[in-house]
Amino acid sequence: MNLFALTNNPGARIVRFPLTQDLQGEITAVFDEQSKSFLNGIVETIEFDGRYRPEEGELLVIKNFPDVDGLANAVKNPITVELFDPNIHSLDSVKALFTGHGADGTERVLIQLFESRRLIATKNFAIYFSGNTFQRMRDAGLTIDTKLLAVLEAGDLKFQSFHFLRRVFDVSEHFNEATAEEVKAFANHPMLAAEDAQAFAANASAAVRRKITLILQSGVLDNFTAEQIVASAQTFKVDIKIAPDGRMALPTNGTELRRLLRFLDEDYYESPLSQTHFVSNSKRVAD
Repeated sequence: MNLFALTNNPGARIVRFPLTQDLQGEITAVFDEQSKSFLNGIVETIEFDGRYRPEEGELLVIKNFPDVDGLANAVKNPITVELFDPNIHSLDSVKALFTGHGADGTERVLIQLFESRRLIATKNFAIYFSGNTFQRMRDAGLTIDTKLLAVLEAGDLKFQSFHFLRRVFDVSEHFNEATAEEVKAFANHPMLAAEDAQAFAANASAAVRRKITLILQSGVLDNFTAEQIVASAQTFKVDIKIAPDGRMALPTNGTELRRLLRFLDEDYYESPLSQTHFVSNSKRVAD
């Protein structure tokens, strides 16, 4: 088993770590165990759409993932990958570690997130215990994470957290936060009334931008009238103010704005048995 690093260095996106035979065996055992833990008990993979957070026994998947950095090819042809050289490469540029693991005739790429806290750098005064005494580390090093971030298998990328995945891969095409122009366009939608669309866009948080993206994707503002939306919102005690021209007013209060955006993204639902009202932060269309 070879150990690779995915870096943010355009000139050396992937490098291979030279390992002793003993260390290679230990790393193989570590990744094998993490692979089993990652996939153990998984009963369903759900195609990622930005709306759903996986529960126990579930993984998210991006099908036909564009492996632009060539992780699968590195695993398949390790000898072609440049070896890590501390005189040329820096561990500071590493953003993920990965290796290959064959299973059932399929080669899996096992990927770990690499964070700066796992870097043991010589610029710090690092010491280690050996031979009943502490000694200073003269060379840079790193520690291996205790879990996998993702598995790339047969072109499909399986993962649990999109938040951490986006720190390694450019997955903007799969889920974007609304841009400033898109937020401004949302505030100027014929169904909505904003006191100041420019200020609304400038003050929109990342959470608000994500909600706006989902609302625009759903088409809810185009498929229902203001009267229908307001009437439905009253069921869940979401108070939507109506401007004099009949448009729905965008609240300037942050809490009220989040309630409105949650409702427009259909986060509110009613239990069919108890008729209890709930708010969900994760959902997918039922079969």
